[in-house]
Amino acid sequence: MTAICSDNQLFFGETVETWASLRAQTQARLGQAEGYLAQRCVFVVDDMRAALGVVAFGISNGAMDFGVVERNRLSPEVNARFAENGVRLVDAVNGSPLGDTPVQAKVQAGRVTVLTSGTTGLLKLIPHTADTLNTFVQVRDLPANNWFMPYQIGSYAWYQMVALGLFVPEQGLIPADFDDLAGSFEAAMRSEHVTAISSTPTFWRHALMSINEALLAAAPMRSISMGGEIVDQTILDRLAGLYPAAKIRHIYASSEVGAAIVVTDGKSGFDAQLLGREGGKIGMKIQDGRLFVRSPYGNHADAGGWIDTGDLVEEREGRVYFGGRAGNTMINVGGQKAFPPDIEAHLLTHPDVVWAQVTARRAPMVGHLPQATIVLSQVKDADAAEAMLIAHCEGKLADYATPRIWNFIDSVPLRASLKS
Repeated sequence: MTAICSDNQLFFGETVETWASLRAQTQARLGQAEGYLAQRCVFVVDDMRAALGVVAFGISNGAMDFGVVERNRLSPEVNARFAENGVRLVDAVNGSPLGDTPVQAKVQAGRVTVLTSGTTGLLKLIPHTADTLNTFVQVRDLPANNWFMPYQIGSYAWYQMVALGLFVPEQGLIPADFDDLAGSFEAAMRSEHVTAISSTPTFWRHALMSINEALLAAAPMRSISMGGEIVDQTILDRLAGLYPAAKIRHIYASSEVGAAIVVTDGKSGFDAQLLGREGGKIGMKIQDGRLFVRSPYGNHADAGGWIDTGDLVEEREGRVYFGGRAGNTMINVGGQKAFPPDIEAHLLTHPDVVWAQVTARRAPMVGHLPQATIVLSQVKDADAAEAMLIAHCEGKLADYATPRIWNFIDSVPLRASLKS
């Protein structure tokens, strides 16, 4: 396993810690790691400092089988999910057991339990290791940075940032206040610590509406990574204009696949030449309109090593574009196929549109119609806004793909996953 960069810094407001100091504080509360080696543990934490301390404690004792979960995510159903998977919940405050008695399960030394967001159902437990989380061994040109990290504790994206701070020299982390993401991002920028950020397009749209643009533009941003949802051309262009000196990447990654695609050319989608490549660590192919990935950072592969991502993709003019998740994206309008990601991408090209989401609405005769929910940069009469956007769609979208129902809301909705 790669050595931990014990002196890398973590910023909690005006307090600066190192991984070494967090680990020592955690061990003082929990005792020696040997006391946890006989069981699969998920430690229950109250805040980011405690969560990062547990990871430093667990990773530095490579035989532990562990993970972290926020206390406010627990419920009888969640506790039962952990117990049926053989997980002992442990209070990170004092090491005492919590929740239901787990079933007997084999302990796997070095396993790190990653949690899904649970937005589409009860959370899932995805097994990883320090090595599968540490995908930054591929990165050769990363300068010293302090990364703002807004992700939910215990998620795959969160662990990716933790791995960056743990294993890559001179990479500091600035944990967000999850209850006030925009406010903590603004405070971090005012402190002049932030030089890099990993986030989602929805997070950026939320920030662009919530924070003074002059303050955003003044931040010495050197590196921007986006992922977690489709990264459209509009947000790439907006950030390139705001931070012309920054290296902007968008990354395709998931808890099942790991980090598979890194795109740095400023364009949405990815180069079709990446498909079918042999000899590298990552392999990709399109089968029945879905993306399959072969990766040493993933799990749940078939006998050939391929993982069905469940994501729809389409190759156009040498570029591969994402079309959303299989089974829940296409809208059947009287036999015609309308794809929400394509409609959303076009709506976002209007200069007054900050955020757009297109869903299916049941309708007589045709089955379904596209319904658009929109956030505008400035308040506008709903009828005038609807007419403006319908005109924007004319000649660019097929008639059946033009939204027929319009909802206008005041702010960008942001889920725990930082997706909309």
